Amino acid sequence: MKSKLNTQQLFLEFISVVFAVILALVLNGWRESSALNDNLLSVEKSILKEVERNDALLKKSYSYRKDLLQKLYSNQNLLLAVSISDFDFDINDNSKLEHFFTTALIFGQKEYRDVKVMQEGSARVIILDNSVFDLILEDDTLKVLGVGNIDLKIPDLNNRSWDLAQATGTIVKMEISLVEKLGIVNALIETYVKTSESAVEMVYDGKQKGLLSVLEDLNNLEAKIIKANSSLIEELK
Repeated sequence: MKSKLNTQQLFLEFISVVFAVILALVLNGWRESSALNDNLLSVEKSILKEVERNDALLKKSYSYRKDLLQKLYSNQNLLLAVSISDFDFDINDNSKLEHFFTTALIFGQKEYRDVKVMQEGSARVIILDNSVFDLILEDDTLKVLGVGNIDLKIPDLNNRSWDLAQATGTIVKMEISLVEKLGIVNALIETYVKTSESAVEMVYDGKQKGLLSVLEDLNNLEAKIIKANSSLIEELK
């Protein structure tokens, strides 16, 4: 009889332990799920704030770059303007003009080894190493126009949302449509940053060839990110 009671007691204790373990696991899972849900709301708010900030910067950048490209297409990008009163020689003398551009160090204090002024009729161009610019005399001012001396004005974009969602584990709780849209924006911004770095390097090195196409790439990427941001913001709100 005593043995039977011991067996029943052991069984009840076993059931109690199993129940306690299961209850602990359930409660722990609930706490983790609750914490994850709280994190999800916090992360989504952070993502929305970041995307809206980036969107505002990109819209300004897109407008600026579009205007810049239009100036470059129409050859209206002014690199330099010097009043003829500042010259102590006849600016129609191309050899003296060459000497001026050789020694003046006018473009970011950069010294050019090969400087040539060439003229055909009334049209004049100046060749600075491998770059070619138009020389125009207008309103008693000598103007240098062309592709160069570009102020890129690259926006300072934040792109931490994707990493944040992965690091906190909240990405697994997000709607699949949100994850897809966030991934698209993340990939576009990464491409934009790499393209920006190429543009900065070209401007720094004074490269003229290929710069226009890189600026076009930046402008196209800005348009794509703005469109992707719009869809992502709509998903988050």
